[in-house]
Amino acid sequence: MKTSVNQWKAFRRFSTALLLSVFAMALSLPAKAQSWGGLYNMDGFLRESHPFAYSPAPTQPATPVRAPAGSQPYRGPSVAPRPLMVRPAPASTQPMSTEMANADSGWKISDIFSEIRVGALAHDIGPFSASDEGGVDANFELLFASPGIFEFMWSPRPHLGVSYNSSGDTSQAYLGLTWEWSFWDGWFAGFSLGGMAHDGHLVGVDGESKSLGCRFLFRESINAGFRFAKRHAIMVHFDHSSNASLCEKNTSDGTTNGRHVVTLNEGLENVGIRYGYMF
Repeated sequence: MKTSVNQWKAFRRFSTALLLSVFAMALSLPAKAQSWGGLYNMDGFLRESHPFAYSPAPTQPATPVRAPAGSQPYRGPSVAPRPLMVRPAPASTQPMSTEMANADSGWKISDIFSEIRVGALAHDIGPFSASDEGGVDANFELLFASPGIFEFMWSPRPHLGVSYNSSGDTSQAYLGLTWEWSFWDGWFAGFSLGGMAHDGHLVGVDGESKSLGCRFLFRESINAGFRFAKRHAIMVHFDHSSNASLCEKNTSDGTTNGRHVVTLNEGLENVGIRYGYMF
């Protein structure tokens, strides 16, 4: 029994000594890992890299490449300079040509006007004229495009014209229809039918003026010429005006027989040269 007590005491001493040794070792560990303030410092542990983390290899500074002596630096592909864009002036300030205006409006001048003709005509000269008057007639004529309704009669062109006499004799304004045909190498010929109004004498004086009988007369003309450069033409012109014996006047013949009814129909004719410009 005494032996068991002694063994128990010995075991207690050994256990106490072992606990004191372990405690002493525990106190010695923080003393080695503490920081300046005496507390445990884990900065060193946290700053260590993870053992599996990727660590890139240290890079070496690039070595500059020197260009060969006498070479030119590369400036990239050559690009032509872009032209300077100038904003056009407002449309209202830009002059518009006749062709542009016609294109914008959807019609051409030739849709209405066909040709203009001017010329100089010898007055009261022709095969059926008495040559009682003289002077020169300045002639102006405007021909229009043939409308579709005239197709059934070979598409004549309507015309308006005036002939002014330089000597104060009979002048006239006229209108009608013109038929014309082209032949070879620009040659053409045609005729016109219509009427005219004049300012001459209805009952004239022999040798001085015409006895035209009526204020309004029939008028016919013939043209023949040559067309060149597409738009220009030169032509010979002849026209005849008369009343077809439809005008009668109660007048005196200058004898003792007194007054009586006579037919007054002295025709008026002109011949000359004209120039034409086609639109």
